[in-house]
Amino acid sequence: MAHMAQPWKHPSTGFYYLRREIPTKLRPAFEGKAMWKVSLRTRDFSRAAVLFAGANAELEERFEEARKRFAESGDPRPSKRDQAVELVSSYFQGPPLDEGGLDGPERLLLCRLEVDRGLWNATPGGCSQVNISDDEEWWRLSGNAALFRGHRGTLRHLTDRAPGEIWRYPDHRFSTGARDIEIKRILTQVARHHGRAIDDLPDGTVEYISEYLDRLPVGPSQARKPQSAQSRLKPEMRLLELFEAWKEDTAPKAQTAHEYERAALDFIDFVGDIPVSEIVKNDLLNYRDEALKLPKSMPRKDRELPFTERVAKHASVTDGRVSAPTLKKRVGGIQALLSHAAEQRWIKSNEGRDVAISGYSKSIRKRRPFEEDELKQLLSSTLFLAPASWRMKNHVSDLTLYWLFLIALTTGARLEEVGQAALADVRISGSVTYIDIDDYTLEPGHDDAKAIKTEGSRRLVPIHDRLVDLGFNTYRVALAKLGHTRLFPDLTLNQFEKRTKEASRAANRYIDAHVSRDERLTFHSLRHGFKDFALEAGITERIVDQICGHAPTSVGGKYGNGVRLPVLYATLHRIDWTFIDWTALTAATADQDWEKSLTLSHVVGVQRPSST
Repeated sequence: MAHMAQPWKHPSTGFYYLRREIPTKLRPAFEGKAMWKVSLRTRDFSRAAVLFAGANAELEERFEEARKRFAESGDPRPSKRDQAVELVSSYFQGPPLDEGGLDGPERLLLCRLEVDRGLWNATPGGCSQVNISDDEEWWRLSGNAALFRGHRGTLRHLTDRAPGEIWRYPDHRFSTGARDIEIKRILTQVARHHGRAIDDLPDGTVEYISEYLDRLPVGPSQARKPQSAQSRLKPEMRLLELFEAWKEDTAPKAQTAHEYERAALDFIDFVGDIPVSEIVKNDLLNYRDEALKLPKSMPRKDRELPFTERVAKHASVTDGRVSAPTLKKRVGGIQALLSHAAEQRWIKSNEGRDVAISGYSKSIRKRRPFEEDELKQLLSSTLFLAPASWRMKNHVSDLTLYWLFLIALTTGARLEEVGQAALADVRISGSVTYIDIDDYTLEPGHDDAKAIKTEGSRRLVPIHDRLVDLGFNTYRVALAKLGHTRLFPDLTLNQFEKRTKEASRAANRYIDAHVSRDERLTFHSLRHGFKDFALEAGITERIVDQICGHAPTSVGGKYGNGVRLPVLYATLHRIDWTFIDWTALTAATADQDWEKSLTLSHVVGVQRPSST
C-alpha cells in the first residue's frame, strides 16, 4: 500500500510542513532542489491537515505540469513562452505588490486607460484631455490605490469609449509604431513589478502582452472585491523581533540562526535599535563598508566585543581584511531578515536588495587541492615526524590532528564525519579496518550526538594499510584500554552540536604555518585532492563518490546500490601515494607508546571510568 503524504512536524519547533521529495527528472523545474519544503505556519495538526491538502494539491499540479513538459520536450522547465505567460498573467491577475497597492484587475484597468490615452494621441486628430503618465507616475499609481482612484484618467474617459476599444482600432488609424510604444510602456511596468530588468524578461513577453489585450473583452474589468481593512504592516517591529519571527517560521539550522542573530546584533550596535520599517539601503551600505574594516581573524576575546568597538580596535590593520564571502555572510543575514519581512508584508519594501559585495561570487572556487610538493612538505613537518612533541593546544591535541590529516588524505572523508566517530564505529572485517560513518547514537541521552551531511553520506570507509602500519589499530586499542568511547575524545560538542570547529581552525593554522598561506588551501583541500588522485588512478567516479559520501543510497542503506567493502578496500589501494616518504613516517611511530601519547596530550572533557 502506498504511503499517503501528510504534514511533517519539525522536531525542534513543532511547526508542521509540507515536505516532499521532488522527482529527480523534475528538479530542474524547481531550481535543482531535491526536497520541497514549505511551512504550514501552525502547530495544530487539524489545522495543518487542512492547509496541507491545499498546498499538496497545488504542488501536485506543478509536478504534473513539469511532467507534461518533460514528456513533450525532455525538459521539465517552463518554456520561454510559459514564463512570459506567467509573468504577464500574474501582473494582470495577481494580488497587490505592496499594502495599499492595486490588485491585478485594477492594474489592468490602469493599463487600459494609459494605453487608450497613448493611442488616442497617436491618431491624426486625437488629443487626450488627460496626459499620459510617465513611467514613474504609472508606477506610483499602481502602488497607491487611493491615488489611482482619484486620478482624473479614471474619472473621464476618451470620447465615451469603453476601456480597450481604442486598442482594437485598425492599424491605419494610428501613427507608425504606436502600439509598439504602448507595449514598451506596459513592459516597463511588468518588469518593475517582478523586480527584473526589461532585458531579463523571457522571449515572447511582448507578443503575449499583445495577445492578452487582444483576447480581453472591451469594458472595465471586475471590480476589486472587499478586503479586510487590517494592515499587515508592522511599523514598530524591531530587528531582533523580526529575527525571532524568521526563526520560528523557517526553523533554520542552529549555526545559521546564530550567524543571523550575531549579524542583527552587530547591525543594531551600528545603526541603533530602530524599527525595521525605518531601515534604508544606505544603512546596509554603510554597515557593509564598516564591516569591511574588520580583520580576517582576531583574538577570541575581541570577537565578543560590540561591533563598533571591534571595528575601532582593528581599524588600523592594513592587511588581512575580512574576505568577501565572510562579508557577504554578515550582510546577507540582514538581507535575509528584511526579505522575510517583505515577503510577509510587514514592511512596504525590501531595502536589503541589491547590496553588492565587491569580489563576491557564488562561482568563486574557494579551495584548491594540495600539490604533491605541498603534501610532501606537510607530511615532513614536526607533527608527523616528531611524535614526542605532541601536546594539547587550544582544546585540540596534536595526536588528534595527526590522525585527522592522514585519514582525510587517504579517504577524502569530511572532517566532521571522522571527528565525531565513536570508537565502536571503527571495526575490522577480515583484514580490512574501516569506519562506519552514520548518524546513529550509542545510548539515549549519551553525549554521542552525530550528524551526516546527506543521506548519501552513510557509508563504510576503509582505512588505508599505510595508516595501519603507522599504528592506527594500536591507537584504537589504547583508547579502549583507557576507557574512552570516542575515536578522538578531545573533540567535544560545541553549541551547534559540532565537534570539529576548533580542530578545523587548528588544522588550517598548521597548514598556514608549515605549507602555504594561500587562502584556498585548507583542510578540506585534502578531500578535493583525494578525488583528483582517485580519478587519476582510473577509479570510476561512481566508486569515488561512494568512498567520499556523494553517492545516494537506496532502501538497502549503505550496503545497497554500491560496491562491497572488500572491493572498496582494494580500489582505495590503487591510488598512488609513492611520492610520500612513508618510510620516514613509519619509522617515527615504530616504537610509539599510544597510551602514553594519549596521557601526555592531556585529553580534556573525558573522565576515565573507575575500575570498580
